[in-house]
Amino acid sequence: MPVTLGGVASGMDTDQIIQKLVEVEARPIIQWQEEKDRYSLRKEALRQLQTKLHTLNDATKDLYGFRAPFKEKGIQISDTGVLQAQASRHAVNGTHTLEVLNLASTHKISTDQIKQDEILPAGTFGIEVDGNSYTIKFRGGNIKTLSDKINEIASGIVSTTTIKTIDDKSILTIESKVPGKKGELKIRGDEEYLKKIGLVKGEKGAAKESQKIIFDTKYFTGYTGDKPVEDEDGTLTVDKDGKMLTIDARLWREYVLPVEYKAQKQSILELNVTYSKEKSEDEVIPYKVEIGPDETTVIKGIELKGYNVSRERPLEKKPKKEIEDTLGVGVVSVEDGKRTEKIYKLDPDKQGKQEIPVGQDFADKKITKILFYCNDGKATFQDASLITKIKGEGILDPKNVVAEANDAKIKLDGVEIVRPKNNGIDDILKGVTLNLLGTSIKPVTITIRQNTETAVEKIKKFVEAYNDYLAFNNELTKAVKSDKVGDYQKDKYKNGILMGDMTLMRLQNALKTAISSAYPSNVEKQVKMLYQIGVSTGEINAKWETIKEGKLIIDEAKLVEVLSENPEGVQNFFGSDNDGDNRIDNGLAFKMESILDPYVSAGKNIIVAKMDLEDASIKATDERIERKQEHLKAYEQKLRQKFASMEKAISGSKSQGNWLDMQMKNMQKQTEK
Repeated sequence: MPVTLGGVASGMDTDQIIQKLVEVEARPIIQWQEEKDRYSLRKEALRQLQTKLHTLNDATKDLYGFRAPFKEKGIQISDTGVLQAQASRHAVNGTHTLEVLNLASTHKISTDQIKQDEILPAGTFGIEVDGNSYTIKFRGGNIKTLSDKINEIASGIVSTTTIKTIDDKSILTIESKVPGKKGELKIRGDEEYLKKIGLVKGEKGAAKESQKIIFDTKYFTGYTGDKPVEDEDGTLTVDKDGKMLTIDARLWREYVLPVEYKAQKQSILELNVTYSKEKSEDEVIPYKVEIGPDETTVIKGIELKGYNVSRERPLEKKPKKEIEDTLGVGVVSVEDGKRTEKIYKLDPDKQGKQEIPVGQDFADKKITKILFYCNDGKATFQDASLITKIKGEGILDPKNVVAEANDAKIKLDGVEIVRPKNNGIDDILKGVTLNLLGTSIKPVTITIRQNTETAVEKIKKFVEAYNDYLAFNNELTKAVKSDKVGDYQKDKYKNGILMGDMTLMRLQNALKTAISSAYPSNVEKQVKMLYQIGVSTGEINAKWETIKEGKLIIDEAKLVEVLSENPEGVQNFFGSDNDGDNRIDNGLAFKMESILDPYVSAGKNIIVAKMDLEDASIKATDERIERKQEHLKAYEQKLRQKFASMEKAISGSKSQGNWLDMQMKNMQKQTEK
């Protein structure tokens, strides 16, 4: 507001006058602000009401359908040190005896004792438990490093630890996290590596069928296959034990097996091979000696005629063939007069044991001959065998078993039962989950009965939510009756903030009607009205004011009795299927939820719509106040302009009067002179 010096000319306090006039003009804003505050109070009241309706709706839903607690079962155990149990609503009432003969145990193995500071070599192996497998790639380190690596990679299925045994030695233990036989540890990988650290002792279930080849010279024949062999100049020798065959220089020979061998896909020919390349003959003996012409020589008078052998004898070397296939073996099968052969080249630089996968070419065929050949140098073949490996699953057998993988063994009502675990056993007693804690010395008694605690608790929550809603709604819609004429204005602030709201009054009446109504039932022991389970609006002969208020009270002893004796009837009362379509279509809880749905449903519901109306009223009032405030600014400016004009006019009049007065005084002075 600009600073002005009003009333200088008129002598009036024009600023005060303008302020008063503006205040008079602004009186509607005060009224609108009061209305806005009332709209805000109504919106907050509706928000609180919606919260209470949601609470009531949730408590109502808990009383029918799949949430209904009336068929909940309780369970009692005579010895909780042996087992724990939980019963669902599907459990059947009754008493059973149970013995725990054996607990399920986890498979646990260990390595041999290893020095703590010993550096183990790098290696790769696999661990599998119950179909889940992990590959451990160990880069080398001490036993603690290996333990940490296994835990890092396979902690989901096993746990490992190192245990100090004596002095500076420790063992590494690996324990399955899955109990029972299905939790067996299956170790795969480099067998030799795992043997070195004392974790396995060999392949589990592995075996092999072998037929040793004992050499005998009478069973050797020349090569009769399709591949031509020229210029054979080698020799074949067999040692006295028949275990070693030596071929020196170029030679191909077939060995007729005294007993034919039926090959399988995994069959191999195993033998030890050594090879050496000796000096070729062309380096010490000439292929041809050149001779000169005839000549006569006289020695002591005797004339001798002969060739002139030149001391310089240029040699015509025999061309040397490049040999690609130095040595090898072959396999021959002759069946029904048909010959099948396969030649396997061997690397002359590779010495020692060699395995030839003959089964890949001769599966399900009879091997009748073995071919041995050498094209250059000297080759030795010894300890030859035809072997068919019979493998299990490639699983390695643990060397040190700390604990076997065992299943739990139970005897229920005299019937012996085996399960792979101790906890979560839910397929022995219908609707009951067992957790085994220890073996039993004597039979344990299990008693299954009706559980009324949950049902009582849920009904209490429903009654509490209903009474809370009722009290709050009554407070919002109450109307105070004035005893005297003219007391309305004085008493109106005692009325509810939503007094006269027909929507809320209809909702309350509908819920009260649902509470007091009877509902059909299709069970043998019927419960049709709420009072039959011990819930009512007042005791017999209660005051009318109490009954009229509509709040519910619970006779807990009667409620527990009815729930114990007739849970099906109580469940049917709160929610029932009366048309046979397996869908609940009647009952107190079903009816109340149907009534509440338009007031609590997600999105736009009745309460939200009413709150939106209050928001719209608040917004409209804010806009009205804003417009009024803009008007007041203009109004004040207009007043100031008018008062300024008045001051200016008064000031002008005063100046003119003063001038006239001065003129009159001057004229008078002149006249007097």
